[in-house]
Amino acid sequence: MSAATILTLCNGRGIDLLAPLASDIDFDSYAEQLAKEKRYNGATPGEEYSVAEHLCRGGDAILIRTADEILAAEFLIHDGPEGVLKDDTTPKKHAIAEMIERRCGVLAPKILECFAELTDIHDRAIHEAAGLAWPMPPHIAAEVKRMDLIMFVTEWRDLMGDRPHPNWAPYSGIQPLADRIVPWRWETAKRGLLDRWQRLLPALQARAA
Repeated sequence: MSAATILTLCNGRGIDLLAPLASDIDFDSYAEQLAKEKRYNGATPGEEYSVAEHLCRGGDAILIRTADEILAAEFLIHDGPEGVLKDDTTPKKHAIAEMIERRCGVLAPKILECFAELTDIHDRAIHEAAGLAWPMPPHIAAEVKRMDLIMFVTEWRDLMGDRPHPNWAPYSGIQPLADRIVPWRWETAKRGLLDRWQRLLPALQARAA
């Protein structure tokens, strides 16, 4: 553990970003920090839309479509690492990787692998704290990814107005949700996410019982 890699959560406790443990995961803190973390790097014109709300809406859509509580639970925590690592954009990661490659000679794909590894160790800790297996079973991971794409096209329709997307090809043919998004305040997003976690995450269900 190094003091340089310890981040303070809103509960006042620290978490080592290089060695997160399940015991470090405070779901109340994560819900608040995800409720204050903006999707699309905050680039939703005239609106604030949080990662927490994204998780709530996607999880609800899964329950409506499939009634699969484990799948919904997996969606509800799939962006969990962003509570401490932030919702770094893919272009930012590529820019950092390419800059390091130019300056240090380390190949950019190796840098991107480090970003992925850092996310993975946090996913592992969050899943353990939630009482869910990591890595996700392949069929679960595929369905989470599918709902993530559905949420993306829904969010782009409702939050980005008529702005063109620079690369819409991966999303062509994906149908958005019928209901339109009216963004919540961060307090509503926090409470909504925490309520869903308490209802659907196995470890929190057991604790409540």
